[in-house]
Amino acid sequence: MLAVLLVFILLAGLGVFRLLWIQVLKHGDYRRIAESLHTRRLVLPAKRGKILDCRLRTLAGSRETMSFWAYARGLTEDDKRTGSRQLMGFPGISKEVLDEAFGPRPRLVWLRRFCDEDTAVRLEELHVPGVGRTVEHRRYYTCDWVSNIVGFVNASGSAIEGVEHKFDKLLSGVPGTVVINPYVRLEGAPLTQGVLRPPVNGHNIVLTIDSDIQYILYSRLREACQLWNAPLALGVIMDPKTGAILGMATYPSYSSSHYRQSYTADNLKHIPAYLSNLRQPGGLYKARCLTDLFEPGSLFKVFAVAAALDMNKVRPHEAFFCENGSFKVGKSTISDWHPFGELTVEDILAKSSNIGMSKIGMRLGPRLLYEYLMRFGFLNKPGVGLFAEPTPQIKPLSQWDDEYTCFVSFGQGLSVSAVSLVSAVSAIANDGMLMQPYLVAAVQDSTGNIIYQTHPRVIRRVIRASTARTVVSMMRRVVTQGSGHRAAVDGISVCGKTGTAQVFDYQTGHYSHEDLITSFIGFAPAEDPQIALLISVFSPRHAQREIWGSTVAAPIFSAVAGHVLAYLESRKSPFLQMAKNKRLEAAES
Repeated sequence: MLAVLLVFILLAGLGVFRLLWIQVLKHGDYRRIAESLHTRRLVLPAKRGKILDCRLRTLAGSRETMSFWAYARGLTEDDKRTGSRQLMGFPGISKEVLDEAFGPRPRLVWLRRFCDEDTAVRLEELHVPGVGRTVEHRRYYTCDWVSNIVGFVNASGSAIEGVEHKFDKLLSGVPGTVVINPYVRLEGAPLTQGVLRPPVNGHNIVLTIDSDIQYILYSRLREACQLWNAPLALGVIMDPKTGAILGMATYPSYSSSHYRQSYTADNLKHIPAYLSNLRQPGGLYKARCLTDLFEPGSLFKVFAVAAALDMNKVRPHEAFFCENGSFKVGKSTISDWHPFGELTVEDILAKSSNIGMSKIGMRLGPRLLYEYLMRFGFLNKPGVGLFAEPTPQIKPLSQWDDEYTCFVSFGQGLSVSAVSLVSAVSAIANDGMLMQPYLVAAVQDSTGNIIYQTHPRVIRRVIRASTARTVVSMMRRVVTQGSGHRAAVDGISVCGKTGTAQVFDYQTGHYSHEDLITSFIGFAPAEDPQIALLISVFSPRHAQREIWGSTVAAPIFSAVAGHVLAYLESRKSPFLQMAKNKRLEAAES
């Protein structure tokens, strides 16, 4: 009898211990198991941050939309059949989705995401058992002419190209979680049991780009391609005193809103072999001012002259004999577009003599010319940091000879990016100081508070201030008396240089006489430069006009510079003005 009692007490004790184990010690674990059997967690996406221009105008944003889901677990079979029947044939909801939602083993599925207002109202009015809704955000874009910079978010929510891709983590924020219990219903629809973790919205990215300036640039590039039957044109506008990129456009481009429809017959006809990557998937998505390299041609003469003047190897009024248009160097014959005799250094630049520049380059010598290429930034990537920037292509100094020294002095035999060229010419406009180019002005939190701001940064002094002023005067003469007269702007002193570069044909091993890159680079006003600007038009064709940088690119430069300077006079950007103030404070200290 005692043994039976002891066994009973032991069993009772074990039972009590088991109850304590389940209800107290393991309460949390079993509760989570029970909840997992009866509830589901739905991710609440964070609102993606905005991409803004320098005047805080939205370039990319996210608007609220309704998304509908179904979770029929816990519904009666009649309710499941009713729900499936009500939604059968509803636009955008397939039979497969309904079978998954209301079948024998129902799962939590999306029915329709990112609904427009009419669709959302129609779905709500059906009062379908087991169907709920949540707020999601859909990306929208306001300016197609900044697509190459902004990039896009595709239909699956992946950030592709540009700022969207580079700053995806900052823009995305942190998603939240909501718990859904199908056994708690109101009018047949499951209710959310509560927000487990609220989403944290993404940061905003403020660019240095001014969308109005970008439009001016883009529209002129489009007109140039149409007028000259050109497959590609690009342009960069920079504040030479800070390095802020105000505009950076490529035509043809694409629409961030309709990225799948960007390839059209008009965009892709007359594409020469060296631009064949335009036809490749994503070929129009690239920011070619940073990702593409090309030979600058006569634009480069400015930098070779600046180097020779800075080293006191030449004087502005010193004369060189230009061999009446033909000059033999090694195995190569260098030619001019006109048979020049004697020209001064400033005339060599104004009239764009290849032979005169070759003689200046040889006097400077390969070592010093190479050193100044480094100083101007042509041996390194621009370092903007948003895109995959290729390393400039130039022979190592050990492989330079007289021929190559001559070629480099007039911009042949090396390839650089458009941003590198504008950055270098900005150094001349900025009294010889090279600034770090940049595209991101600031980062804001989701409420608009600034959490990071870019300040202008001096990379190095490239040339003496006195040399820079001399080169400015010579570049002014290019426009007033030389090959760049079509770049003139009424009432504004423009400095610049024309460039016409032959494209190297890798199939024949020679430079093409048909495919040319026509360019104009410069800045204005001469006395207080506000913008530095490059225009390049690739492989222009015209039956009745000559193809030169002076005829193709210079007039576009004039139109863009005149319009942009008038615009800047009337408007001031808060972020760019703060950057200028920082630059002035740094210079004074």
